[in-house]
Parts: sequence; structure tokens; C-alpha cells
Amino acid sequence: MERHVVVVGAGIVGASVAYHAARAGATVTLVDAGRPGAGVTADSFAWVGASGVRTGPAAGIRATATEEYRRVEAELPGLPVIWSGSLSWRAEGGAPEAGPGQEIVDAATVMTLEPNLRQPPEWAVWAPGDGAVDSVGVTERLVAGARAHGARVCLDTAVTAVRRDAAGRVAGVETAAGLLSGTTVVLAAGVATAALGAPLGVRVPVEPSPCPLFRFRAPAGLVRTVVNTQDFDLRQVAADRLIVAADSPERTLAAVRSTFRGTGSVELLSTRLGVRPMPVDGEPIVGPVAEVPGLYLAVMHAAVTLAPAVGRLVARELVDGIVESALSGCRPDRF
Repeated sequence: MERHVVVVGAGIVGASVAYHAARAGATVTLVDAGRPGAGVTADSFAWVGASGVRTGPAAGIRATATEEYRRVEAELPGLPVIWSGSLSWRAEGGAPEAGPGQEIVDAATVMTLEPNLRQPPEWAVWAPGDGAVDSVGVTERLVAGARAHGARVCLDTAVTAVRRDAAGRVAGVETAAGLLSGTTVVLAAGVATAALGAPLGVRVPVEPSPCPLFRFRAPAGLVRTVVNTQDFDLRQVAADRLIVAADSPERTLAAVRSTFRGTGSVELLSTRLGVRPMPVDGEPIVGPVAEVPGLYLAVMHAAVTLAPAVGRLVARELVDGIVESALSGCRPDRF
């Protein structure tokens, strides 16, 4: 049977699935109600790291995150990734424990990595292999890559329902512009995945999880790595811009000023509240739905981190018919 895959959702996960499936030789249609990466993908802090991963059904996939990004970076030159490493510490406690890909560094080493700190911590966890991405830029490159391999991309096109044939098998998706036919439909629509599955009798236990993200004006070179403390996740995204994931803009501004020297001119530019798709157990939901032949789910938290790995694995399952053991703990039938 010809593999004609319709991917619903052009966030970073759907874009990765579309790219990898098209690259593997499938006929691919990617459809989204908006523009690539314009949903929750745009509201991600976009820290990419494989370090410290130990447990959980998706631990094996998470452990390959940086390796998979480097692979895609080689396939799609110009992918907007910065391999800065990450520094993590807390205000109290003794020397932390290092996980895979991490090392414990002292205050002197911390100051070489982040020289603008007012008072370096006694100890910190340094993950030199970590990085960060422009999540929308990566999504756009994946969509362009999918197009280059023959994918059809339908943007500003809302999907209203999944179509089934008389035998109950998936036949495509209904949109305001008409039917988009396909033998397989991948739902990678974030929190909207549950609503698309419900009319089919498919329960997708994903809840919206708010994620505040702040942008600050800041001096050039203020922050050099991805910094993770009890107050914030913070990184520099441009010469005069910081992006911060935290709870309160006022408390965050105070914390940034108390943590770094030369921050008198730092000011809040914008606040966004994204809505992450959070599976009820926190683990990805990836795999076929037995009750609806031809339907496949791909929804998860840490989507930016996992997208390259998951896209490759899903494509191998859909196009090559390989059952990927790395996804065994992520299947929809666990609920």
C-alpha cells in the first residue's frame, strides 16, 4: 500500500514527523490552522539537553536529544541551534549529584563560564553538551525540508475532523477547504489532539499546562550559557535580549538583577502565556491507535527537546513498518 501520511499540526513535532516521513519516501501532507511553529512551539524556552536523564519510559529518547539535533543540523544546514552548555545550581544544599553528561564545577569554574555573576555558587552542575534553539526557526526549517522532499504543506487550514471509510479505517481529514486524503493520519496538534480524537471514541489524556515566558532587554553578553536556578531558566537569545521561563515578571526581574552584575538597564519587554500539551503522566503519547486503523498519535511535553528523535522514530514506524522499541513505554494503549 502506498504510504500517504497526513500530519495534523505544524508545530515542531508535526514538522519533524512530516520532514522525516517525506525524507523516508512517503507521500506527505502537512496541515495546520496557522503558520509553522506559531502555537505553543513559539512559547517554548527551547532548552535542548540530554544530560542527567536516568529514568522514565522516554528516558532512552531523551538521552539522544542532542545527538538527534546534531544529526538534523547536518541534514539541514543553518538550523538555528546554539551549543552553549547549561549551568544549574540551587541556593542551598551541598555539592549536587552529576548525572550522565554532567560534571560538578566549583565557584572559580562557574565564574569562567558566567563572568557576570555577582556571587557564584559554591557548586554547580555543568552540562557542556546542552544547547538551545530558535524553536520557530527550527520548525520552519523542518517544514522547508519536508517540502524539499515532496511534501504538500497546507497552512491556515483548520482540520475539523478525521475521516474514516466504510470499513472504519482512516481515509484522511476534513478541512474547511475540503478533504485531504491519506492512508495514515498523525495527530500532532498539541492540546487540540484530544478534541480531534474524541469523535472517534479515542481518549487522549492531555491537559493544557500554562507556561509563562518573559523577554527582557539586556546588555550584550550578559549571559553565556543556559542558566537554571530556583528562580528561573534564563538564556540570551540576541545581543540585547534575554528569554526567561519563570512564574512572575516582577520577581524574575529582581532575581536577574540580584544574580548578575550590570543589569541596571534590564527591562521587561513582553510576557507570553503558552499552553503546553501535558500528558497526564508527563510522558509522551506516541503510537498507533488500535481501535482506529490508520490513526497515529504524537503529542508530548518537552516537544522541542524530543522532536528530532521522535520524528525519526515515527517515520520509521509509518514508512518502514519497523516497531521501535524506544517508543514502547510511550504508547497510547497504556491508559
